[in-house]
Amino acid sequence: MSQHVIAEVMASSEGRMLGDGLQWPDIKEILARCKDWKDWYGVVASIGDRYEALAEKSLRANHRVSAGELFWRACMYYHYAQFYAFETPEFREAGQKKKVELYKRAAPLFYPPAERVEISFESFTIPSYLRLPPDRKKPPCAILIGGLESTKEESFLFENMCLSRGLATFAFDGPGQGEMYFQTKIRSDFERFTSAVIDYLERRKEIDAKRVGVLGRSLGGHYAPKSAAHDQRIKSCVCWGALYELQTYWESMHFLTQQGFRYCSGQPTLEAAKEYLKIIDLQGWAERIRCPLYIQHGARDDLIPVNQAERLAREARNTERLVLQIEPDGNHCCHNLYHVTRHAMADFLAETL
Repeated sequence: MSQHVIAEVMASSEGRMLGDGLQWPDIKEILARCKDWKDWYGVVASIGDRYEALAEKSLRANHRVSAGELFWRACMYYHYAQFYAFETPEFREAGQKKKVELYKRAAPLFYPPAERVEISFESFTIPSYLRLPPDRKKPPCAILIGGLESTKEESFLFENMCLSRGLATFAFDGPGQGEMYFQTKIRSDFERFTSAVIDYLERRKEIDAKRVGVLGRSLGGHYAPKSAAHDQRIKSCVCWGALYELQTYWESMHFLTQQGFRYCSGQPTLEAAKEYLKIIDLQGWAERIRCPLYIQHGARDDLIPVNQAERLAREARNTERLVLQIEPDGNHCCHNLYHVTRHAMADFLAETL
């Protein structure tokens, strides 16, 4: 793979990187230092190491808030070092483990802090983080679901938007995601893991578990509506990019995204992955959604066609309230418009919960 792969990655993900906390001077440095795609992991991880060293320095000086933010930023660089490293599993797995370690160090230093939670569910442990808004009794809670290669650690800035609106947040890794990848790959029953999270929230006296919503990004834009269809305790649902099914556009999908689905589903070949991923399909589910539903999608999304969002909206005809927000200039998940589109999703959750 060569420089054109870097250009393709940046075209689809530059806005996402900025929206999730990478800094523009660092991105310029990455592009200057990466002569080839094989350089990507080492270059981006080295910037993460730099932020980790700054975090350690802040911690020694007892600047705990700065230390937390810097450990988190280091975590984000490790996230983006490995996020497309599906053909080099040694980098992918090392980067996953390092970012988990960095986030664990950051979490108790945040304001408000993130509490590490591990939920026992059948033979699995669901790794999660709970954050509570300060000075708010019994707040509603937004459950945040990642996508194919987005994980709980990546939701920090969106969590802050929810917290400032009086919502608690609960971010977790499900099958095939982040830490859960090492326990189980993509499965057909992700919604059962969401329900296990709600079971746990019902035991937390700080939370109003009768006001729980769910937001899912990208592949999470499949898991979130399916969870809402499955569990009527969910009172609000946001699709941060909708994904109805995979089969009809598999052949036109970016090669790296195909490889990601192969890797995260644990399949040996792309052909096997395509066949296995027939499980990703909302047919028969969309009409079961009753709660308010917000679907945000970019008309220029070249990963998941806009007709996926339109089909979900068309079939989710039994919702209490439906908003289909198509951004004419938006790319995948409207990441290129992150500075103007994320507020509406946080507002919808706050309004409906």
